[in-house]
Amino acid sequence: MVRATTTPGPRRGAPGRRAGRLVAWVVTAGSALLVVAPVAVIAVSILDPTPSLWADLWRTRLPGMIADTLTLLVTVVVGAAVLGTSLAWLVTAHDFPGRRLIGWLLVVPLTVPGYVAGFVWLDTASAVIGPRGARSIWLCAAVLIVTLYPYVYLFARAAFRAQGADLRDEARVLGLSRVAAFARVALPAARPAIAAGGALVTMEVLTDVGTVRLFNVSTVADGVLRVWFGTGSRQAAAELATTLVATALALVVIERILRRGARYSRRASGRPMTPVRLTGVRALAATAGPSVVVAVAAGVPLVRLGAWGVEARRAGATATVAGGVWHHLGATLAVAGLAVAVCLGVGSGLVLFARRHGALGRVMVRASALGYAMPGPVVAVGAVIVLAALDRTDLVPGPVVLVGSLVGLVFALGVRFLAVAVNGIESGLDQMPASAVASARTLGARPIRIAWSVELPSVRPALVAAAALLTIDVVKELPITLLLRPFGFDTLAVWVWQATSESLWAQAAVPSLAMIAVGSAAVGALLVALERGAEVVS
Repeated sequence: MVRATTTPGPRRGAPGRRAGRLVAWVVTAGSALLVVAPVAVIAVSILDPTPSLWADLWRTRLPGMIADTLTLLVTVVVGAAVLGTSLAWLVTAHDFPGRRLIGWLLVVPLTVPGYVAGFVWLDTASAVIGPRGARSIWLCAAVLIVTLYPYVYLFARAAFRAQGADLRDEARVLGLSRVAAFARVALPAARPAIAAGGALVTMEVLTDVGTVRLFNVSTVADGVLRVWFGTGSRQAAAELATTLVATALALVVIERILRRGARYSRRASGRPMTPVRLTGVRALAATAGPSVVVAVAAGVPLVRLGAWGVEARRAGATATVAGGVWHHLGATLAVAGLAVAVCLGVGSGLVLFARRHGALGRVMVRASALGYAMPGPVVAVGAVIVLAALDRTDLVPGPVVLVGSLVGLVFALGVRFLAVAVNGIESGLDQMPASAVASARTLGARPIRIAWSVELPSVRPALVAAAALLTIDVVKELPITLLLRPFGFDTLAVWVWQATSESLWAQAAVPSLAMIAVGSAAVGALLVALERGAEVVS
């Protein structure tokens, strides 16, 4: 009997492998450099400072900008951390009437942009304490707290759920009360996740321009925008922006250090935490407290926007020179769709490359995340400088102009929000068993085949969660869209800004409601992704 033998097919030679690796290096390094370039040109501007500019700023506005920025930052981060963590523990560890519904409603304020809630509460407070009293840093901080706490809430809730019943059993063995168990066991274990949510809040406050402008709060980010428009000098705006670049670098380093211990809060056993059932007054308070938060953060704005929307419709003020709500909605969805696709595509390439090429790959990924800590005006300044330089080269065809184009706008948005996609994909891949990739390699699959057939399909919930968060961020983004959009290409955010700049609250209602509707759809997708195993991304 003759045994049949199989001759292996031709294998790809070493030169082919080296060529493939070289292409991967060139594409990945080029993408990372392009993303980092707008931030780098801002950082480089400090090498040739303008002493007269800094002297003039220090004599006039800079000390006040720094003081207001620090005051707002500390107040909002502490407030959001306390509120988000408390609500997360209440919903996770206790059972009370309406708990499940309230648990999801507490995420809804994420769909309300700060500048939308800002003009609603500015008008509401002005009717009670007068316009001058309403325009204060403390009301601005309160508005930002109730619109940004969901970041901490999502992270803290995921961490508390992951702890399971083990930590509560440990607390009982130690004879701790419920409050002591939370303070001494559950809270320390969830601290890395809470810090990650707090880092997102910090970046949002640091980069906010629309809300602080409504309340006449002079932050450094707002100062960059004022210097650009006031002096017409990109160099002056870039130099002032270096203070925010330094802060962003510190934030990225701190966030990475804190994430090193972020895994020890995961569930050690298969037993989930059993919520403690509340009764009587405690149950009533547990239901009422979060309900008040949702009402303040989303209920009041929605009611007032609805009333203003009816008023605007009766007055025929539901359109601008550029077009009606469908025109602006279409422009918004087009920009959001392109930006999300670019961020997910580039982010996937960077993360997969980093997992295969060690320290240098991780450096590329971390550098690409710097844009998320930059204020919109800072990214816009850097993007304009880079795009203008590319326009002057032979790399761009003659008739094409990147500055003021849709390509330039999507590029700037990609720089600003790439970190959301990168961190979401990283979180998803961290949950994937290493054996899956090892098995594919054993079967002789190439890296691209492994990525397409094994790694990316396994992180589908994480991709959906990242896409949802990206959509929410891009739809709300104002400064970059305002400064880099093509002529006549107005989004919903630009419409709101134009109306609120003239205190036309009723005219800003329709686009605000449309933005909230888009954000609500994205939040729904996010919640579905989280239910299917995706992690909260940071």
